[in-house]
Amino acid sequence: MKILLAAKHAPHGPRPIGGVQSWCRTVEAELVRRGHDVRTWGPGQPPPLGGHDLGIIANAGDTARAYDWCRKSITICHGIIPAETPPGNNVAFTSEEVRARWAGDGPIIRQPIDLEFWTPVRIRRKFLTRFSYRGGLNFLPVLAKSLGMIPQHVRNSSAEDARKIVRESACVIATGRAALEAMACGVPVVICDHRSSYQQPLLDLDTTGAMERNYSGRGGIKPSMDRVKDAVKTAMKMGSLRAHIEQFHDVKNVTDQLLEAI
Repeated sequence: MKILLAAKHAPHGPRPIGGVQSWCRTVEAELVRRGHDVRTWGPGQPPPLGGHDLGIIANAGDTARAYDWCRKSITICHGIIPAETPPGNNVAFTSEEVRARWAGDGPIIRQPIDLEFWTPVRIRRKFLTRFSYRGGLNFLPVLAKSLGMIPQHVRNSSAEDARKIVRESACVIATGRAALEAMACGVPVVICDHRSSYQQPLLDLDTTGAMERNYSGRGGIKPSMDRVKDAVKTAMKMGSLRAHIEQFHDVKNVTDQLLEAI
């Protein structure tokens, strides 16, 4: 099957960062493994040549013309910002929160993670790692030192480099797909980030329950050094959440759900 993956920022374009781009690359790789002919596209690129059997389209507010290039399509609604406003039919949502935001009734198809790439290793872990391309949370270096850890911030790294650093971490501070990738590596995770353009600091203390909120950090708590310190200690006591990722986020199962929802 000839498949088009469309997103606001092309998955292999000049800005290959962010959750939707990573989502597209993960699904693309799985579809290619299954023998499909897959192309990716973003509005900054020329239109792809020829027609497509299926379009898997994100950020519909920016990518609507891609529907005309596909015989059938499914829209994946990833979030609550205006660019995610879904069309009227054949829409899937990545969480209960996102579906409720748009008053939708389509299926929930959760974030896919490649469990053959994001894997645990036995290694001495010493870092408190912020895994995000955003700024803010400036208290984290002081917090790390108070816990006897080395602070570091992973941003704009290749997947291979990010995986190496995450595996060496005693705990990871992240939201969205970055949090899931760290969980898949068996590393304790605190759902926390800072969005300077909207919502500001975010902390969600219910790590697995955050699945319903897209692991966005929208748990109603403003992070402070003391709150995040307590959350780190709790996460480290909880330990690995890889089983949670295996149950809900295996890319093989998620891709099956995508193809069944067409």
